Amino acid sequence: MYSVVVGNIGTVYSGWSIFLAKETYKEYVAQSKALHCRASNEPVTILLNEEIIVEYIPEPNVEIG
Repeated sequence: MYSVVVGNIGTVYSGWSIFLAKETYKEYVAQSKALHCRASNEPVTILLNEEIIVEYIPEPNVEIG
């Protein structure tokens, strides 16, 4: 079974469709890259039977002052 997990949100997809898992992953990676979203700057992972298939890990924020 495929799962998509987002850092501070948790599991956002769980099912047998790789297509839906990839679409959900893409949506949350875009949100992770955006400012002011609940998923902003959070990791996004696709798992198959609890094994990581692909993972997006955002760059750490560096504040310039």
